[in-house]
Amino acid sequence: MSLHKITKGVWVSWMVSTSFASAHGAPSLNSQCVAQLKRDVDAIASQPLFNKARLGIAIQPLQATQPVYAQGAQRYFLPASTTKVMTTAAALTKLGPQFRIQTDIYGSGTGPILEHLRILGRGDPSLSDQQLQKIATQLKQKGIRQINHLLGDDTYFQGPGIVPSWEWEDLQAGYGAPVNSLILNQNAYELKIWPQALGQPLRVEWLSPQPIGAWRQINRTRTVGKNAPEYIEIVRRLKGNTLEIEIMGQLRAGAPHDRSAVAVVDPGWFLLKRFRAILATQNINVGRMSLLSTQKERNAVLQGKSEQRLTQIQSPPLTTLIKTTNQESNNLYAEALVKTLGATLAQKQTSQNTHQQGLKVLKQTLTQLGVKASTYSVADGSGLSRQNSISPLALTQTLKGILKSPHASNFQASLPKDSIGQNPASTLWSKSGGMRGVSTLTGYLQHPQSSPVLFSLMFNQYNQSGSKRRQAMDAMLLSINRWQSCQGTH
Repeated sequence: MSLHKITKGVWVSWMVSTSFASAHGAPSLNSQCVAQLKRDVDAIASQPLFNKARLGIAIQPLQATQPVYAQGAQRYFLPASTTKVMTTAAALTKLGPQFRIQTDIYGSGTGPILEHLRILGRGDPSLSDQQLQKIATQLKQKGIRQINHLLGDDTYFQGPGIVPSWEWEDLQAGYGAPVNSLILNQNAYELKIWPQALGQPLRVEWLSPQPIGAWRQINRTRTVGKNAPEYIEIVRRLKGNTLEIEIMGQLRAGAPHDRSAVAVVDPGWFLLKRFRAILATQNINVGRMSLLSTQKERNAVLQGKSEQRLTQIQSPPLTTLIKTTNQESNNLYAEALVKTLGATLAQKQTSQNTHQQGLKVLKQTLTQLGVKASTYSVADGSGLSRQNSISPLALTQTLKGILKSPHASNFQASLPKDSIGQNPASTLWSKSGGMRGVSTLTGYLQHPQSSPVLFSLMFNQYNQSGSKRRQAMDAMLLSINRWQSCQGTH
């Protein structure tokens, strides 16, 4: 078995090396095989390393009405990033695979001078400098040389950009970046941190453009020997008008680089300042800038002014967005999908919180997929909040609902995939989650000649090493594999 793991909201893929035989169609529930599965999983779950832990397990063939194995399957657990299975299933069901998020560019005036240019964002998480560069090039080709007033319209999503229950340390990191209507470069500064000679500070390389405006970098790192522990911590502070980014930690000499990201402080202004800098590369001068945060502000600024849409930017289709959400375990994408559900489909009232609207739509859609509302409670769409409570049964119900829907193949393609066995190979499609004291994995095993077997494994409050937890989870996957092989031999 091979494992790739990055903490805090990045996916884990699993590969099980074992033979896998199965009967055609859905596995019949042979009593001897089921009994063996229960003995195997019970033996793993009763190990001393789990004495202080809480375990939730559900194993169910797609065509079955009840799990063949359940332990705490209806109890609530912290799900971490397996929450994204529910978010992406709901978004795909409600919005459709070809749905795109549109960013519009409006202008008032004629070349070479525009009275104003307004960029209206709708929460496209994929918007980057490259798209803004294309807009700047188009404006130059239209003969634009001056924009008197550059407007950032950040009004589509209402309410705070962050989830109130996210922890303070998460808000500073790139994986906890705020989600607003005007997202650029995932609202984060990305950097690589390299070890150097023993005893030397680590070398910091900024991958995305460095912060615009007053800022300073404080490097409190060092390169250590091969047996020393490794860690990186980045703290972001705003002191007056100066952004301080303090980097602490250590990496071993000769070790690979660490890739990190820092959340921007004010994402709307971040986009406006980046856009102004990009326009300057095309010799387009910008006079003043304004960020519109409420519809009242927008109406006041635009009152009596005529404008026309100059161009637009479209996100990739939803199939691509949910693939990034699940395969990269991208929190910002997940929360943008929740807010898109709220802004697009909920009954809109300007005073309402778009994120809360989105969670309501998410729950309604999951009910349509057959997920019982009593089996879960969610505070966000990414799993970063520790106020999420989801049962293993809720996750297997979600998988069952989406795999029986017309969108099954699109959802399947969004999940991390690994091969299992030989001649012919079986496939494991799964989504993992991890945070302090939490390890979860949900997905399904698929044989070319068999119906999928759904599973959800949720470990909470364990205090053992990660390797022991992984070994136990791996053994459970092998037990599921052996059970289906047993079904095919009876």
